[in-house]
Amino acid sequence: MTMWVEVALQSHQPGDGSFASLADALQRIGAFAGVTPVRTRFATREIGLKTPDWRLSVETLEGARTLCAVQEEGASIPGFTRYRTFARPAGEDLAASLIEFAQADDALREPLAKAYRQAEPEAADTLEGDAAPDPGPEVEIERIEWRIDAGGADILATLETSAQGLPALRLAAPSVNGALDAVFSVAGEVIDAGLFFIAPDEQHQSQAEPVHAAKLDLPRTATRREAFVAIASSVAGQWFGNAAASRAGLGDEHVHQLRVAQRRLKTLLKLFRDDVDDAWNTRIAPDLKWFGDLLADARDWDVFTDKTLPAYAESDDSAERWQTLIAAADVKRRVARDKVRDALASKRYARLTLAFVEWLARFASQEDASPTRFVSYAAKRIRKDYRRIARVPDLASLEAHERHRVRIHAKRLRYALEFFRSVTSRRTRKDTAKLLGELQTVLGEANDAAVAADRLASIPEASDYQRGFARAWGAASARKDAQEGERVLRAMHRPRVKASI
Repeated sequence: MTMWVEVALQSHQPGDGSFASLADALQRIGAFAGVTPVRTRFATREIGLKTPDWRLSVETLEGARTLCAVQEEGASIPGFTRYRTFARPAGEDLAASLIEFAQADDALREPLAKAYRQAEPEAADTLEGDAAPDPGPEVEIERIEWRIDAGGADILATLETSAQGLPALRLAAPSVNGALDAVFSVAGEVIDAGLFFIAPDEQHQSQAEPVHAAKLDLPRTATRREAFVAIASSVAGQWFGNAAASRAGLGDEHVHQLRVAQRRLKTLLKLFRDDVDDAWNTRIAPDLKWFGDLLADARDWDVFTDKTLPAYAESDDSAERWQTLIAAADVKRRVARDKVRDALASKRYARLTLAFVEWLARFASQEDASPTRFVSYAAKRIRKDYRRIARVPDLASLEAHERHRVRIHAKRLRYALEFFRSVTSRRTRKDTAKLLGELQTVLGEANDAAVAADRLASIPEASDYQRGFARAWGAASARKDAQEGERVLRAMHRPRVKASI
């Protein structure tokens, strides 16, 4: 059975009257020029499966039904998939057709074993005797396909739209030599035309709410490379999910979660520094820093405007004297957020995400010369990062920049424990991780106060009194937070990784 590789892109435009114009715009791109498109309209219905990495659907085209099963292979990377497909015509009795489909190939037997119970509940009742779940809703799909010859690689480009989401473009090719180069090259042409961006996970495609980091449960048998890909894919899910969700309106929590995703990615690269190669440093790192700097500035203005200045006003004997300053800070906050919004809609950002997905897909496809389990590696990294914070002197005796470094190490250790949670002890997952979060928060408040004093000094509307107030607040916060941070740090137990099997 042929393995396919696919890059999934999503349109900036809704799927109403713009679908035809999208197709026309694609036709003007070099790879699509001269290729005759094929247009179809069909209905599809998902049939739920309990087996991971398998999807099953039934498509209806001009009255004829087809069963389609897809098996994904490897880590689920947002915007990229490796998969095999299985298809078979379905008769009037869909449940019976599913039973035959499951028996047609050994690979289908287990994942499709009970699928008929969701396809035709009434028929399934007669076959098994107990009630079956309701089938999924039927969705009308409009599809346009192009067969593209890209340097010898046969690419199937599929543009689809429905009432449920934005138009999507999938670029798929049989996984042979040159397939990755071909699909990413064509994806680059499409993104350069400004029509599409890397698609988020399916669960986040139509979501407007901020996307938080998902819990990772790496199998203990996973190799170091497999662990890296799984963690990077999880980070990308949070990153791309928030970028997509923010298109309906970029809020402060979108900015915050985008910033968290970038910090988690930075931590991952520190944990697996040997995997960072020249391609990463030249193609991805510069634009990642550009985007990260914009997020950091926007997030700092959010904290300054919504938390720090109101706290100053509440603690002062005259809250009114701070209102002009809060309004001036809000203007700067909006400017910073507009820069993030513009960046998310830019070709530079779209190229960054495509380069990230391509790099990760290539890394995941490489063979391990000497694969090692990640458990021992995780234990070594966690032990090293813990020592960096456990061996520091009394936090109250350190300079502000030294305490800030302790906060950074605590944050990295907390993220590392999140990444490797499946192999850590219960007390580490609960108690140690909680204390690390508290330490990060306590030291972060002192850092926020220091950042706030600098920002306040840069605002012309600030008076000498307010600048002095901020400096005094920062000094008091530094002393208080250092003492509380010291208490939290010394109450922390050493993280433990379960012995490797």
